[in-house]
Amino acid sequence: MSELAGYERRGFLRSFLYYFSALALIGSTFVIFYATMARYLFNSPPFWGEEVAVVLFIWMGFTAAGLAISNDWNVRVQVIDLILPARAGLVLRALLHLLALFFLGVLLYHSVDVVELSLFGRLEATRWPAIVLTAALPTGLVLMLVFQTVLMWRTLTSLRAGPKA
Repeated sequence: MSELAGYERRGFLRSFLYYFSALALIGSTFVIFYATMARYLFNSPPFWGEEVAVVLFIWMGFTAAGLAISNDWNVRVQVIDLILPARAGLVLRALLHLLALFFLGVLLYHSVDVVELSLFGRLEATRWPAIVLTAALPTGLVLMLVFQTVLMWRTLTSLRAGPKA
């Protein structure tokens, strides 16, 4: 079975995040390229270029972070998994998931302040509502919390089932 076929079975949300973050990266690259060419070739850069690229890049970063957690692409030291007995490794992994859930929860709680501060503001160049930029923070944190919870559940299920021989 190909890698792509396995990815398609993982659900709509993951596929949506994959394509959304890819399109945001392509869009950001295009806007930066356009702004650079307009500046150096025509001496007339768009006033909105940098701001749109930043908005796209921030949304891409937060959605890609959720996607990375959903695919278990977390950075970890694999030698610990090899050294520890299987059950101890699962317990350690569960504790690390719990720690990540705690930090994500604290960040989500405090992201409400950031969103509230931006409710009535506008971005300078585009005049878009500032919420377009700041909504990426709680959205990304909710995605990360959901996927981290799924990983925690899978770890606890593996812990209950016992290590594979």
